[in-house]
Amino acid sequence: MTNRKINSSLVFLLLLMAVITPGEALALQVHGEPEGLYVHQMAHLHYIFAIGYFFWDIRRSSFTGRGWRYLQLFCILMTCWNMIAFVGHLAGVYLDPQALLQADHYFQTRLLGPFTLNKYLYFITKLDHLIYVPAMFFLFLGLRSFYLSVVKTTGEEGR
Repeated sequence: MTNRKINSSLVFLLLLMAVITPGEALALQVHGEPEGLYVHQMAHLHYIFAIGYFFWDIRRSSFTGRGWRYLQLFCILMTCWNMIAFVGHLAGVYLDPQALLQADHYFQTRLLGPFTLNKYLYFITKLDHLIYVPAMFFLFLGLRSFYLSVVKTTGEEGR
């Protein structure tokens, strides 16, 4: 498939996605109480240790190059994101359900006063996308760097 066909297919797919939008994404997964939260929190801890080991292994192996640095940044940011999410879930457990005012849909939930340390912590941890999105960007940069280095060494860009 040529690049022109791929680009036109991608543009068509993006336009189709922009026109046909669902009324409800149903992207929020609610766990059963309390076992679901326990398993979810254990998954965050497991991911923290796994990504920490991956970072340590990259450092130990003394890999060099831009892609490896981007991958290390990804590991650091994802570890931070997991810790923030872990703390946010704990803050949510201790948050009074009456402290949240939910309007028409999920994106219009408001935190009601009086504000306590737990409410501030809950609010701050809901901004986890400020860590997660740059992490994904560094992962993309690292993988792209690996790809470009392979293309440069093999000279097979056209394939």
